[in-house]
Amino acid sequence: MIANLLPRLKYNHNRYHHFCRRKMSENTQYIPTSTAFQPRYTGPSPENMTPEQTALRQSILESRPRTGLSGPFGPWLAVPSIARPSQELGRTVRYETSLSMRESELVILLTGAKFKSEAEFDIHVGEAMRAGVGLDVIKSIPRGALLSQEGRKDGKDNNAEFSLENVKKHMLPLLEKENAYEGKGDLLRDIPIVLFTAELLETNAVSDETYAKTKRLLGGDDSVLVEITAIVGYYAYVAYTLNVFRIASSSS
Repeated sequence: MIANLLPRLKYNHNRYHHFCRRKMSENTQYIPTSTAFQPRYTGPSPENMTPEQTALRQSILESRPRTGLSGPFGPWLAVPSIARPSQELGRTVRYETSLSMRESELVILLTGAKFKSEAEFDIHVGEAMRAGVGLDVIKSIPRGALLSQEGRKDGKDNNAEFSLENVKKHMLPLLEKENAYEGKGDLLRDIPIVLFTAELLETNAVSDETYAKTKRLLGGDDSVLVEITAIVGYYAYVAYTLNVFRIASSSS
C-alpha cells in the first residue's frame, strides 16, 4: 500500500513546488513605465468648463467612482459630443460583452502593447491581475522599444516587437502552461481570443481560417467576434488619445 502511495506523494510534492514557484513569479512587482510622463493636455479645468462639460464631468465621476477622470476622459471632455458617446461605448465594451473580465483584459493589454500605449498597459496590468491573469503572462506580451526606455535596455522584460509570431512565441506557452496547471476548461478560450486579437492588430484583418476557427472554439456565434473587434477598436482609440496627450498612468 505504501509503495502505491509513493508516486502520488511525489506528484503532490512536485505540484506543490510548482505552485510555490509560480506564485513567487506572479508576485514579482510590476513597475509602471509611464508614471514620469509630463502630460501635454489633461482637458479643460473645472473653472473654465461650459455647463455641458460640467454636467458631463459629473456624470463621468459618478459612473467611475474609483478611477474618476483618468486616462483619456480629461482630453475627451474638451469636446462633449465626442466624450459622451466615447463614455457609453467604453462602458459597453468593458462591462456588457459576453467575454469574462480576464478575456477582456487580455485583449486590452495586447492592444496597448501593439500601439505602444504605456499608460494603457500600466493601467490595465492591475485590472488584468485582479481578473486572474498571471504577471508572468502579462510580462510575456511583446511590447518592443518603449518611449520611456529610450536609450537604455531593459533585460528583465520582453523587448520583442509586437507581432503575431512573437505573441505565439512568448505568450502562448505561458497561457498553455497556466491552463494545464489550473485545469479549467474556460481558460481554453484564452488562446483563440489572443490569437484572433494579435492577428487583427498586426494585419488589420483576420484570415478566413482564423475567423472560422475562433468562431468554432468560442461557441459558434459571430457576435463574440464582434465583441472582440469592438474592444480592440475602442482601446486603439484610447491608446491614440493617451499617446498624443502623453497621459501618465499616475494620473489615472
